[in-house]
Amino acid sequence: MIKDKNNKSNFVTRIINLLFDKYTNVDSSDQNLEFITKQGEKNIVNYEDLIDFPIIVMSFWGLQIHIKEHNRTQTIRFTRFSPIYKENKKNQNSIINYHSISLYFDQLIQTKKIEFICLAEKEYLRDSSINRMEDSLSPMFKNYQNSETDWKRLLNDESVEWLESHKPFFPLAENIEVIRTSFENKKLKEREDFYKQIESNPLTPEQRLAVVRENDRNMVLAAAGTGKTSVMVAKALDLIDSGQLIAEDILILAYNNAAAKELRERIKDRVSERLIKTGKGINGSIENLKVSTFHALGRGILKDCNIKTYISIFADDSKKFDKWVHDWLIDYISSSSQAMKNFIAIHFRPADPFNFQTDEEYQRYIRDNEYRALSGDQVRGYQELLIANWLYLNDIEFEYEPQYVTKVRLEIGFDYKPDFHISNTDIYIEHFGIDRNGNTRPDIDSVQYNKEIESKRELHKDQNTRLIETFHYEWCEDNLEGSLEKQLADIDIIANPISKERIFEALNESGVIDNGAKTLQKSLQAIRAEQLDSTEIFERLRTAKIPFADKYSTILNDLHESYVQELLNSQTIDFDDMIIRASNCVKDGKFTPKWKFILVDEFQDISGSRMDFLKHIISKGPNPKLTVVGDDWQSIYRFSGGKLELTTRFSELVGSNTVTKLQKTFRYNNSIADTAGTFIMENKEQYKKEIITHDTVDTPQIYLLDNKVNDTEDMALKALQIVKKIREQDSTGSIAVLSRYKYLLKNAKEEISNARFKANVDFWTFHGSKGLEADYCILTGFEQGKLGFPNENKENEVVEALLPSLDSFPHSEERRLMYVALTRAKKKAYIIANPSAPSEFINELISDKYDIHIASESFQELHRKKFKCPNCVDGYFKKIKGKFGEFYSCSSKQACKIKVRICKACGSPSIDDAQHSACTNDSCNEKFKICPKCARPMKLRKGPFSEFYGCTGYGLKHDACDQKIKLKT
Repeated sequence: MIKDKNNKSNFVTRIINLLFDKYTNVDSSDQNLEFITKQGEKNIVNYEDLIDFPIIVMSFWGLQIHIKEHNRTQTIRFTRFSPIYKENKKNQNSIINYHSISLYFDQLIQTKKIEFICLAEKEYLRDSSINRMEDSLSPMFKNYQNSETDWKRLLNDESVEWLESHKPFFPLAENIEVIRTSFENKKLKEREDFYKQIESNPLTPEQRLAVVRENDRNMVLAAAGTGKTSVMVAKALDLIDSGQLIAEDILILAYNNAAAKELRERIKDRVSERLIKTGKGINGSIENLKVSTFHALGRGILKDCNIKTYISIFADDSKKFDKWVHDWLIDYISSSSQAMKNFIAIHFRPADPFNFQTDEEYQRYIRDNEYRALSGDQVRGYQELLIANWLYLNDIEFEYEPQYVTKVRLEIGFDYKPDFHISNTDIYIEHFGIDRNGNTRPDIDSVQYNKEIESKRELHKDQNTRLIETFHYEWCEDNLEGSLEKQLADIDIIANPISKERIFEALNESGVIDNGAKTLQKSLQAIRAEQLDSTEIFERLRTAKIPFADKYSTILNDLHESYVQELLNSQTIDFDDMIIRASNCVKDGKFTPKWKFILVDEFQDISGSRMDFLKHIISKGPNPKLTVVGDDWQSIYRFSGGKLELTTRFSELVGSNTVTKLQKTFRYNNSIADTAGTFIMENKEQYKKEIITHDTVDTPQIYLLDNKVNDTEDMALKALQIVKKIREQDSTGSIAVLSRYKYLLKNAKEEISNARFKANVDFWTFHGSKGLEADYCILTGFEQGKLGFPNENKENEVVEALLPSLDSFPHSEERRLMYVALTRAKKKAYIIANPSAPSEFINELISDKYDIHIASESFQELHRKKFKCPNCVDGYFKKIKGKFGEFYSCSSKQACKIKVRICKACGSPSIDDAQHSACTNDSCNEKFKICPKCARPMKLRKGPFSEFYGCTGYGLKHDACDQKIKLKT
């Protein structure tokens, strides 16, 4: 009975196994698990596919084995009647070879450990490594945390210890900066001695971080005087000395030859000095470390590709290039009458006064844009220019704004001067700025303006002179010259067009050809730097709303084609060609870059073509790291093709990167740093930096002085006075005189070079001062206008349209140039400015926002108030010596025609109203009566019945005035 009962039980077990168990056996070897089905098929699980330890779960109903692999998750089940269940129950976990699986996982963890060490401990964690590490390591740490008890039980101690110590770094995406900081701290400690010794002074903490950070793309933003060159040198030598790379693996790209030479010499000097200091140089040779300019690199690549390169003489000799453009323009103008007309049309920029919304806007435009007619006369606007040129081209002699036949005032404060007078006649021309409805510019009183028109008409009738009238609306209707010609013909003044030779002579004598050639030369350079084709040239001009964009683009295309043909004829290339061709060699695989680390200096001034060249070198190289060093605050070479947006939009254009800011300067003190920093950060479209200085002072070290010596404007002599004063305090300190323009430096150099203080005095343009420094800097040339600073010249707007795009902040590049100039000074900066025509920057600097020392009374508020012109927005009165004595005129020049008297009591300006002239000096208050008709002084006289004021013009032989004003009783 017992046997029958056992047989029955075994039968039931077999039935249950057949019905419910898919697998009948488990084979666990050193390499895999095999689950065998009833039909003999095998479900193989290789250990290398596992991402977690298999988990065996026992229950009343049976046994389950949970298995996680890379591509699948599965559960293997056995009923409680299965032999597998019974075996595992008898000897727990015996059905799986956990020993072999543990060995596999220990080896796997060792591999992952090495991977982590290579990607995140031996080097800076690169952005390109993050996804790889995320995919490789994050799942393992996640599974470890989910099954921590089993992993700790089954793994060896070394594996568990590593997992525990690195568990805080995962999930990786949330701990990237933690990993990088850990690397930085370790590297900084390991290389501490090197960072202390490699430069003449120990590297600052910021400089050290710039050296150790080695992401795929790195940007070092180095404010003025913060030691960017030290970073470049230390970075290259650290890579070699630490054994990371050999010299051949490193490429350093400098902005120009001088910078490349400085870097080479600095690297050699640092190695030599370290050898002297410590008894050892660096671990490795620097012989094959490549320091190059972009142009030299391009030339070398072309040579390696067996492409012969002969550099055009235009690339090495700017004067010959200028002459070639000048000669081309002369040939172009002389080629046909239409070409001459086209050139004259584009040279003078049309401006519609009605498009200016404020008087301020219009005044600044007229002040800063010279309209010089072919006759040589400087007129007040484009429409007057058209009239003057038409008269000249048709051989009609004229005078511009002559004295009228009688001294009279139709406007308060202004003697009447008609716009034009036809010579040797009684014919005058007035151009009125109204539309057909009598409306004026928005900022002008239309009613008053039309009253003045009527007054002028009445005056000409009274004086028996003939008035020819032209109007703004005639220009709008393209009939200004036609109307003028008809009105003059009606009174027998007949147009007689002058010869082409005379026109050419006038263009030459008036400077139109010279100025036009300069604009074309700069435009051609912009076209080459930006690699613009004919369509792009026109589109840029059209977008910038350049008048006659079609005519201008035609001339520029003709010029560019002629230039390219000239290069072909001479079988030469220019520097732009060199970069482009070398870039194509790399892109097309004809040259394979070998560099593993690339350093680029002065990145803020890199051009688009250089950036394309750099991108190809990186994409075709062995996954090199890139570190660019620059300062968006010092981007001042846009005219050479520099694209600041490559710095300010670095992440957007290049991709993810690591940014390090160098903000501690050893050059200048906190006074200079605070003023220069506040000034530059008015433009919020730049990186913000908090500059820390090594030297601190309690008083302002920037001094503002006027340009007057003995009441006469003389910037050069003023600079000499400052040099003399500096020498009284510091006999050996270095001094630099700086200016926006070379011609101003020439005057100062001549004055100072003749003095006994000339030793150790340098003369730099603002652009040329980049990278230089002096104990004392004297900054000059701060006044209004197109040759002032900031440069407000709109004549180069064609060039501006062709150059790389600029941020919208007013005078943004000129503001950066000011920052560069100010931060050349180590101890003190002196600014010489014209108080009678202060530039926009000076008006800003004297505001309460800045703590500078205003050393001249003429910049104090009371003085400025006394000399401020009431007739315009920006003008100040300047004393002028005229034919009939001294007077004051406005610094806005053509934009403001006011002239005022000099107060006889104190010498201040005396401004006229309808019947009086009053001194602007509040402490003087001198006031006297003037003639309401001619503005001559009135004199108190006694008549037969009472006293009265009579005009002092009474009794003159010519243009007498008998105006009288009775005294009120």
